[in-house]
Amino acid sequence: MRVRHPFFIAIRLLSVTMLSQQRLLRLAAILILSSLVCRGQNQRDAIVPLAQGAGSAASSSLTNTGGNGGMSDGPISPGEIVHINVFGAPDFSAVTRVSESGDIAFPILGAVRIVGLSSSEAGTLIATQLKDHNLMLDPQVMVTVDSTATGITVLGEVHSPGIFPPPGKHLLSDVIAAAGGLTANTGRIIEISSNKSPEKKDYIPWDPTMHNTSSYDRPVLPGDRVIVRACGIAYIGGNVPKPGAYSLCGSPQMTLSEVLTLAGGILPLSASNHTILIRTHPDGTKTSVQVDAHKVLLTKTADLVVQEDDVVYVPASGIKNAAQHALDFSLSLAGPLLYLYH
Repeated sequence: MRVRHPFFIAIRLLSVTMLSQQRLLRLAAILILSSLVCRGQNQRDAIVPLAQGAGSAASSSLTNTGGNGGMSDGPISPGEIVHINVFGAPDFSAVTRVSESGDIAFPILGAVRIVGLSSSEAGTLIATQLKDHNLMLDPQVMVTVDSTATGITVLGEVHSPGIFPPPGKHLLSDVIAAAGGLTANTGRIIEISSNKSPEKKDYIPWDPTMHNTSSYDRPVLPGDRVIVRACGIAYIGGNVPKPGAYSLCGSPQMTLSEVLTLAGGILPLSASNHTILIRTHPDGTKTSVQVDAHKVLLTKTADLVVQEDDVVYVPASGIKNAAQHALDFSLSLAGPLLYLYH
């Protein structure tokens, strides 16, 4: 039997011990990394949990929003989706929709009213309630708003109609700018309705020159529908050089003298003192009034404001029953010989 020298035996034992230590260190490192990865994955999954207490369908609808959350300085509105991130406490983090009453369902706290608050104010409110309920000592809460969850529809006389994410300040001017601005045919009324009550419509007086700051800075909400109406049209007929249909966009209030001027004035041998103005009312009824257009042009009598769909008819002298001629003219407005003047 071959006997090893004690020196070689010691070297062998030392090599085995060092190899075992390396294996142990390598195994420990693997275990530590695996623990960190698992804990990080669990935290990431819990930061934006699916709807608390909701089924899979509701969870899917909340998470399939594009993930475009952001801090909002504007007021949080009903229908918006908010992301609530409570740092260090993933069980309190949530993604939820603001109810029509302005509340959100928050874990443990229940209903929290955040409508009208900015992102930072909502985060401060939730942090305060977590602290007041002795749930956390020093909670750090960040609230972001999903700007793609509920868009604002813009239609009518804009360059790029469509559905747009709500801008930060939710102002009518911002929405119109997002739609490419107004066209040259923009009228003086903007109609605004909402998904909540589409039958209720607000009619906003609008100055296309943007001088009306109160309407220009009017707030709009997610889910609103904005319709920019076209200019109204008035019709001029009878003894004028250029009978036809005329846009009313030329001035804030188009008057009879301005419309007659656009039509080239009044021709000779006209019974201008028997000029007829026919007005159509919202209920479809029509009324007519006789005007002395000659005195109007000479500023000897009050100038009338011409409204959308008004018909102005200047009869020739010697024509009897000018009102009937004016009515006949209004009934023939769909003919091909009428021109629209801007």
